[in-house]
Amino acid sequence: MIKRIAAFAGLPLLASLASFILLPIIARVGGAPAWNSLAVGQAVGAIAAIVIGLGWPLTGPAAVASASEESVRRRHYAVSFVTRSFMFVCSVPLMALALGFASGTSQFPVAFLMACAQAAAGLTPAWYCIATGHAGRIAKYDVLPRMAATLGVIPLIFATGEIYLYPLALLVLGLTGTFWFNKNHSDRQDYRGLSLPVVFREIWGLRAGAGITVAAGAYASTPVLVVQFAASATGLAAFVSAEKLYRIGQLATAALGNSLQGWVSEFGTDHRQRRKFSLVALSGLGTAGWLIMALLGPWASTLLFGAALAADFWTCFWFGLSFLLVCVTTSTGAHWLVPAKQMRVVFTSTIAGAVVGLPAMIVLAGLMGGQGGALGLAIGEILVTAIQFAAVLRLIRAKAPEDKVEGVTP
Repeated sequence: MIKRIAAFAGLPLLASLASFILLPIIARVGGAPAWNSLAVGQAVGAIAAIVIGLGWPLTGPAAVASASEESVRRRHYAVSFVTRSFMFVCSVPLMALALGFASGTSQFPVAFLMACAQAAAGLTPAWYCIATGHAGRIAKYDVLPRMAATLGVIPLIFATGEIYLYPLALLVLGLTGTFWFNKNHSDRQDYRGLSLPVVFREIWGLRAGAGITVAAGAYASTPVLVVQFAASATGLAAFVSAEKLYRIGQLATAALGNSLQGWVSEFGTDHRQRRKFSLVALSGLGTAGWLIMALLGPWASTLLFGAALAADFWTCFWFGLSFLLVCVTTSTGAHWLVPAKQMRVVFTSTIAGAVVGLPAMIVLAGLMGGQGGALGLAIGEILVTAIQFAAVLRLIRAKAPEDKVEGVTP
């Protein structure tokens, strides 16, 4: 188990280390206009990536883990790639339209390329590698191409001063890794019969898992867009700096959650004990992240992004609290409620958090700037956590525990 966590957690953290190296360069070479344009493009692309994913990262691992035949597993991946590719093609003009209406994107090409690069993450085979337990394939086909794009573009940015080279390299190498995986781990017969009408039916069948991930992801990806309209330019820059640290920390959350997702649902194991372990482990990670964000966030943002773009203590404090709550709901949602087929609870909690959190971000950002936006985000996450944790407590107390549920089908 320790080796499994180290493999799944260590690889994305390597990619985050590469981002740490590049972000200060972008902040200093591109200045506030490029900084804000990249942030807005990343936010739009992150929402698109979640829509493109169609819930496969949530429901796919359990479906693949429960399949006894390799051909069935590969068919799951083929269906996922075709349906996600269709959504990606549809999303590109919509992202351009959204960025065209967004203010603060004075460098439209930079924002658009960043949105496309971020959206292409929805095509990654990482969820399938998680389901099959192949962390090395995530490194080969997902992490290493992104690291190569991030590190390889540094001398080019210094030489030319052109920030758009970063999202362009990220887009090209990210797609290259995905297609490389398809070439080596799937063949033509896996895609047989996936005509356009079939693709539409498959997408419709994925609506439950897609609805949950879209609702959760859209809410998680909108803070920058919301604060952009409600706060001053200075407040937005400080908020973006804290949000960058928060997003990098989320890589650790995703890595630990992914490493445990298939493990908690394996056949012939004590599911309840494994899920309790996941809740304790992710809660511990969240608590540590909250402390680090609150105590070291202002100093780290000053060091990395410069004093003009640095985040203040309270913005970092509220982002740290949100980090803790997201860690908890990673376990309660994906490890407890989804395998127990209580997807409605996950969906309801996410919608409730968005309904409360988005207005809170708008109002508080207008009153308090970046600090208020971060507090509004935390308020929404508190509600999500409360609803999901109450449902998990009911599962623990139930006479017929959810441990008998081996998996879900997307």
